[in-house]
This record gives sequence, C-alpha cells and structure tokens, in this order.
Amino acid sequence: MSLNNSTIYFISFILSFIFTVLAIYKLYTILKNDIDIKILAILSSILIVLNIFSIELYLFLEKGILILSVLCCILALESIVKFFKGNKKSIILSFIYMIIANFAYQGTVAIFVALSAIYIIKYTKNIKSFIINNIATAVCYGGPALINYLWAKKIFINPRMNSEYNIIKSVEKIIMGMQEMVKNTYNILPKYLFILILLAIIIIGIISILNQKEKKSKKVWLILGIPYIIILTITVTILPQMLLSTDSISFVPRSTFAFSSLIGLLVAYICMNVKIKDISKSVLVGILILYLSIQYISFQQIINDRYIVNYMDYNQFLQIEEKVKMYETETGKKIEKIAFYPSYQMQKSYDNIKVIGETNLKVMYTEWSRKCYLEYYFKRKFTQISGTKEIYNKYFKDKSWNAFNEGQIILIDNTMHLYVY
Repeated sequence: MSLNNSTIYFISFILSFIFTVLAIYKLYTILKNDIDIKILAILSSILIVLNIFSIELYLFLEKGILILSVLCCILALESIVKFFKGNKKSIILSFIYMIIANFAYQGTVAIFVALSAIYIIKYTKNIKSFIINNIATAVCYGGPALINYLWAKKIFINPRMNSEYNIIKSVEKIIMGMQEMVKNTYNILPKYLFILILLAIIIIGIISILNQKEKKSKKVWLILGIPYIIILTITVTILPQMLLSTDSISFVPRSTFAFSSLIGLLVAYICMNVKIKDISKSVLVGILILYLSIQYISFQQIINDRYIVNYMDYNQFLQIEEKVKMYETETGKKIEKIAFYPSYQMQKSYDNIKVIGETNLKVMYTEWSRKCYLEYYFKRKFTQISGTKEIYNKYFKDKSWNAFNEGQIILIDNTMHLYVY
C-alpha cells in the first residue's frame, strides 16, 4: 500500500504528539519522586522536553521519529537511575533504549547524559560511585552512538562523515556555532534572554543551597554540581559535531536540542537537592511561566512565518509554471533541463520572516532543494545542468532583483535558466 505525503505527514504529526505527551509524563513520573513541589516538577518536565530548540523537530516530515528519539532517551534515563540505585541489570535496558534513540535521531541523544548528570550527583556516595556512575552513563551514551556512527559510515555512503576534515577550521566553526547557540539561541528568543534566565536560576539555586542546614562540604558539592551539569551538557551537545566533516558542521536547533534543556535541568537539580522557600518558589515559578510565555509567542511566530514562506514559494512556482506552459504551448518544445544562477547576495528568506537555523528559508535558497521543489510541483523530472557564462552575462549580470520577477526565467530550447535571488 502506498501512502501520499499528506497521509504520511498526518501520521507523523499524531505520533509526534503522542510521543511528546508520553515523554513529558514519563519524565514527570521520574522527577516527582525527588521533587516535593509538584508545579516545579511539571514545569521542569515541560522545559526539558519542549525546550526552545524542540520547535525545529516538529517542522520535519519525520517529526514522529525525531520525537521518538527524545522519548527513548527518557526511558533510558529511567533505567539508568535504577542502575544508580543498585539494580545493575537495568543498564542493559538503558543501552537498548539508547540504540533506538540513536537510530531514530542522533541530534537529541545528548539529553540522556544531561538528565543523567543530575542523578549522578544525587546518588553519588563517594568518589568511586561518582566515577562508576559516570562510566555507566558514558557507556550507554557512547556505545550506541558508536554503533550508529559505524553503521552510517561503513554501510551507507554518508558525505557528512566521509568528506575532508580540517581540525582547525572545524574548531573555528564550532566556536562560531556555539556563540550563535548561546547568545542568540538561533533567533528563537531575544538576544541574551536564555543566558539571563539561566543566570537567574543559578543565583536562586546557589542562595537556596547556602541557606540549607547542611555541612559545608555538602553545600560545596551541590554548588559544584551546577557547573558540572552545564559543562557536561554543552560538551555532549557539541561532541557529535567533531565527528562530521568540516563542511558538514552545522549548528541548528534540532542538533543542539540538549543545550536548551539546561533551564529545566537546573530547576530540577535544585528542587531535588534543596528545600525551596516559599519566596524562592514563587520567584522560580514566575520566571518559568514568563519564559514559557515568551517561548510560546516565538513558536507561534515561527509557525505562522512557515506558512507564509510555503505560500510565497508556491506562488513563485505558479509564476514559473505559467511561463513554462505558455512557452511549451507556443513552441511545442518541452522543458527537460534546469540551470540555476544563484545571486551573490542571495536572500535567505522573504522580508519580515523569522529565520531560525535552517527553518523558514526560501526553498530556492538551499542548493539541494531547488530541483526537488520544481519537480514536486511540476510533477515531472528535470535534469540539472550547470549554468553558462554566456547566459549569465546576457540576462542576469547587471540585474539586481530583491523579489521574484519573470525576467529571472529564461527559456531556451528544452532548458530553463533560472536566476535565484
């Protein structure tokens, strides 16, 4: 039985919804055993699963599979926590869940390590147990990741891992990507807002720890847990980028999913280790609800802009189609080849569109999608050929378009020469 794109998209949408609800609920059932304040356990679960970078996972056809990866990471966490408590066999189940998570989507699996970190601190009795718990987490994370990596590298031809690798350029790209991720949050939130919220939670956490009637060593241990969680989360978030070829390194929300869970992670960590006073509780709840409200507004703008971009892309196709049909009717020739001529100042998207990472780009902006876009709507195959200097110099060289124009379509014999502005 063959399913059309609309049916597949609908099924994937339903699955993503179900897996999201299950992931949040399962995480809540894990956290509530250690967090006394129910509202903070709920908010932490939501902020970890539906963090600001999660939006991109829901904008792909395979969204159901992508969210399945998140759910499997939560299930793997449940098993590794049992291991920390003394059930040694549960590490096997955790390992299996992480294999499924990796094969579903590798961009989210770092969340398993980030979540495990807060429980490593909680169940560490001494240096030995701390080391053992870290090793167990590393095995459950690294083992399945390695299996997936070797499978993709050896079984399939994957240009992302088999292309040229330059360590200096890779490090430079990673540093630039981290700046975009941390400071700008890929334009999802106002600049520096994520850092400010994170700092506010850290300050509340440190004050709450210092106000506890605990030994000084215990307080120091809990305070050191905060940078441990942050550093570990950032490390496992960017580590997969180092395995890619230099040209394939790309920081986008979906591949750095774990980083944006830090706000929920630190709230959960603080609440499970200290008694939160009423004032701190009210401040925390207020901050998190405000943060979620801003996140919701941003998500709505991204989704609305996505519809606008899709409409503009389709409207552009209709103009191309009209000219092609008229040409084919008048000449009796059929357009079978396409040559693209990208502008040196190509626009990523249309005016006033919120672009995040690779989301809400014009379909003609990325090289890989141009031919597919035209084939999908024309419902026929084209052969892509290289453009010529003669055509470019004659029709496009002195032009400077900032919107679609029929002059960008040149039809000669059986070839469409298309300028990409």
